[in-house]
Amino acid sequence: MNIDLLSSFVPEFKEYFIRRYEILQMLSQEGTVGRRTISTKLNLSERVIRDEINKLKEMELVLVSSAGVTITDSGKNIIKSFLELYREFNNLTELERTVEEILNVKKVIVVKGDVSKDEYVFDSLGSATAKLIEGILQDGYKIGVTGGRTLSAIADEMSLNTKRKNLTVIPARGSLGRSVGYQSNSIASKLAQKLNAEYQILPVPDTASEEAMKMLMDNQEVKEAYEKLKNLDVLIFGVGRADVMTGRRGSSDELKSSILKSGAVAEAFGHYFNIKGEKVYHSQSIGITISEFLKIPNVIGVAGGDEKSEAIMSISTLRSDMVLVIDESAAKRIVNIRR
Repeated sequence: MNIDLLSSFVPEFKEYFIRRYEILQMLSQEGTVGRRTISTKLNLSERVIRDEINKLKEMELVLVSSAGVTITDSGKNIIKSFLELYREFNNLTELERTVEEILNVKKVIVVKGDVSKDEYVFDSLGSATAKLIEGILQDGYKIGVTGGRTLSAIADEMSLNTKRKNLTVIPARGSLGRSVGYQSNSIASKLAQKLNAEYQILPVPDTASEEAMKMLMDNQEVKEAYEKLKNLDVLIFGVGRADVMTGRRGSSDELKSSILKSGAVAEAFGHYFNIKGEKVYHSQSIGITISEFLKIPNVIGVAGGDEKSEAIMSISTLRSDMVLVIDESAAKRIVNIRR
């Protein structure tokens, strides 16, 4: 379809299409929602939302009750049918190809928005990644996951699995940070429930001394988790900024300063990298190793926000066959950096 020709012939079509699509998309992800919430999240007036909801109701794409607005099965089908048109209107497909060429990676998926400004974009990142994972999984697969808010959104957005059997979900690194819900163990447990999979706990913190590590390896649960991590079929990991991760790992101010002065912009599995993907520092980390990371058949990195752009560029150099799921702001920033 010639989008430019269509837009010039019916100038208002694009505006109405995107608006209605994003209302349906939000309802699909959020469930039953009130008009005021829709208005706030989509930054549209309540009058506009009321008019659009009435139109969607007439088309039987939504149901309206005292509890709020709910998408129908027909509405969900519309989302699937018009996904590519929506992406074309937002130039996301073209942006994906540009970022793929810049980073020289297998595939880049870009979702609209900026997580730094709109928390709703976390759901979009989670939904896009969940759909990608669903298309990859096979019976008997072992899936590794790291921690973080974006990874938690993936587990939230994952559909209940009724097709694949004998799946196992394993935390790919130890617990990190104070937010229990965003730690790898919690996310692995939640994802395992959605996938009807076995869950392997890794009951240890991310950082430990060599002596403590030796003691931990005497624990049967830790041993079992480590053995399974060596044979992952899929890894889903969040891309971490070096400055943020040094803080989460409890690094001293002196060490943090030293790591950042060395040019570190990204952290993955205890390794810190500069923007070229060169390792500049390594700290003891519990979980998957870089050498194991390089052997996993299917690797998916997820991140959002333009502040993550340099970290994404750095991590993308580690494997050209990885898939990246990022938001629009990060993608545009990457393009601007390389100009």
